[in-house]
Amino acid sequence: MNEIFQEATQIIETGLNSVLEHPDIVLLNILSFFVLVFFVRRFMWKPVTEFLDARQKALTKELDEAAQEREIAKALQEKSHKDYEAMKEETRVLKEKLTLEAYKQQEELITSAKNEAKRRLEQAEKDIEFEIIQANEQIKQSIKEVAFAAAEKIVKREIDENLHQDIIDDIVQEREA
Repeated sequence: MNEIFQEATQIIETGLNSVLEHPDIVLLNILSFFVLVFFVRRFMWKPVTEFLDARQKALTKELDEAAQEREIAKALQEKSHKDYEAMKEETRVLKEKLTLEAYKQQEELITSAKNEAKRRLEQAEKDIEFEIIQANEQIKQSIKEVAFAAAEKIVKREIDENLHQDIIDDIVQEREA
């Protein structure tokens, strides 16, 4: 390890001695460095900095535009979400309204059907009563005919037919009461 340090020190001393042995080369290197810095500063520095500034401005502008577009997209997303929620609520209200209307129509149909059934039942009762009255009238007429025939056979004498009819009507009415 010691040998490596000795070799490194020897190389450094040799390099320093060579620099000191040729001061004109060192001076020329220093002078060329300052000339290079001058030319770079004079001719290259301004265009490079302008390019970098323009690039920085372009990047800043793009970032600002991207931020604006992000804000616009966020606003559109919020608006779309609000519109969606509004449409969802409107749909719910419409569904409730249609459901209520359907129940109302159902109730109206049921009420209408009940009324129609009641009306038909009442009509049937009236028809039955009418038929009962007609049947009673037919029975009365049959009873009159039978009574008249019986009376004719029982009473062989001559009776006025109108008087006979009145007597039979009185008998029938007494039976009904």
